[in-house]
Amino acid sequence: MSALCAQNQASIQAYNQGIGLYNNKNLSGAIASFDKSIKADSNFSKPYFNRAICHLKMNNYALAIEDFTKAEHLDTNQKNDKVFYGRAQAKFFSGNKEGALSDYILAGNRNPNNADAFYFAGGLLYAKEKYPEAIEQFNRAIKARSDFAEAYNDRGSCKRQLKDYPGAIADYREATRLQPNLVEAYNNLAGTLAISAKLQDALTEYNYAINIAPSKSATYVKRGRVKFDMDDLNGAMEDFNKALELNPTDLYALNNRGCLKNKLHDYIGALADFDKAISIDPEYGYAYMNRGIVKENMRDLKGACRDWNVATQHGVSVASLFIDAECN
Repeated sequence: MSALCAQNQASIQAYNQGIGLYNNKNLSGAIASFDKSIKADSNFSKPYFNRAICHLKMNNYALAIEDFTKAEHLDTNQKNDKVFYGRAQAKFFSGNKEGALSDYILAGNRNPNNADAFYFAGGLLYAKEKYPEAIEQFNRAIKARSDFAEAYNDRGSCKRQLKDYPGAIADYREATRLQPNLVEAYNNLAGTLAISAKLQDALTEYNYAINIAPSKSATYVKRGRVKFDMDDLNGAMEDFNKALELNPTDLYALNNRGCLKNKLHDYIGALADFDKAISIDPEYGYAYMNRGIVKENMRDLKGACRDWNVATQHGVSVASLFIDAECN
């Protein structure tokens, strides 16, 4: 047996041992075996790739990226998408979202059936507010996996951002059909129906969402807002109270309940809700603006103007309308 053949055999043997250890969830042992495999044959791509997977699972992202890159350079199979997909994950979790996006797209280009690569690329593009480009990636994800409920849901969110409400509603409905327990899709569907002034339909979808996840406080807040807009003030109060029972520090529940109490002329109760919201988050501008409205109703114009000024400092530009009308 030639020295080269013996070297290759030793590398393969160590590699196979590493795979066995990996399958038994012994990641450190697997890495040691892959080290031996690479030492015996530094041009063997597979131990680099699998060592990278181990590093990724152990949150050693820099080492994972290094090994994925080495495997990419050694791999002559131009259809292999796994190296790019794995490296994309390592880059994402290490905070390099631009690098992750590039690698997810490369993985998808290598393998048009890698639905997850397209999906994660779409999510990163959505975060960059590049909605048409994100839709293109979600389209490719759905083409690769026709029952990909999350891709329909997220494509719907892109369409909603582009004010294509009928398109968004259709995608959200398809997501709920494919995955009837996908609570996020029901919430998104309900929110888009509310924007479209289909309040009764929105209420129905929020009911579905609450049946699936009855402990999610945010859904009660959103349903309460719909009830508020439908002039079901008792129902709205019940929902805001339930949200705060589930999460006493829910800022949106406190803000909305404060607005409802103001509408019901319970100014003391409204002030208490806005005060609590501000104590939780002193930069929550809407609580200042709405507290200012309550103070104006209580004939405390100086206090109202102070709150409206603070609201504008925290980015709530609409508060300036109250300042112009009442404080100057």
